[in-house]
Amino acid sequence: MLSRLISLLSFPAALWMSLGLAANVDVPPCLMNPTHLEMRMPSRGLTWLPGEDFDGTCDEVPTNKWMRSPAGAGDLLVYAAGPSGSGRFWNVTIGVAGRHESKPARGVCFKTSTIGWRTLQQYKKTPLPWLDDLDKKGKAELIVWESFALQEDASMAEYGLLAWVYGLTAEGLFVIDWSLSRQMAREIADAYRAPLDSKDLVLGPLRAQAAQALEQFADERCIVRSVTSGR
Repeated sequence: MLSRLISLLSFPAALWMSLGLAANVDVPPCLMNPTHLEMRMPSRGLTWLPGEDFDGTCDEVPTNKWMRSPAGAGDLLVYAAGPSGSGRFWNVTIGVAGRHESKPARGVCFKTSTIGWRTLQQYKKTPLPWLDDLDKKGKAELIVWESFALQEDASMAEYGLLAWVYGLTAEGLFVIDWSLSRQMAREIADAYRAPLDSKDLVLGPLRAQAAQALEQFADERCIVRSVTSGR
């Protein structure tokens, strides 16, 4: 799962431009890459996204466990089960439902890891939010927390944490909102820059490295080069 967070897949220059990503070869690559550029829901039912460790139907979610917020004509629902294991893995199920429906008629599920919390340790919004109206326009966005390696062959303690923000289209497609994702990156970078009570001599440099990587992404001083699925 963790190795998947840093796997590489090249994109043609035309696609970079269509995604609003810089194509300047002089700009260094970002340390972080979204696992899914977009997430398309099926016409009905809840199924695992392509490229995940599982396939088929998502696990059943108890009605009272859904997080729910208005998202246009309907509601956006999220259920995040975790974290589990040393990798702080989450099974996340997302879907859309009518205002008077108790559960989504269609949606997708996927896995993610917040192992980067080991370096972050504190953030102004805890527990970590998975949906919110970040731009204050009356429509909730999906927030997907992922970890990124701070160096090659990173140990489990050498990961940073970030959040990708997705907007929901009328066609039932979750697409990354680059502006809001960069906004979140700045917020998380500020949290990494804030001092901790602990004087851990190893943690300090890792937190500074994570903050710098997030700031580079937020300021568009690096290129997001790769994803593993969702093209």
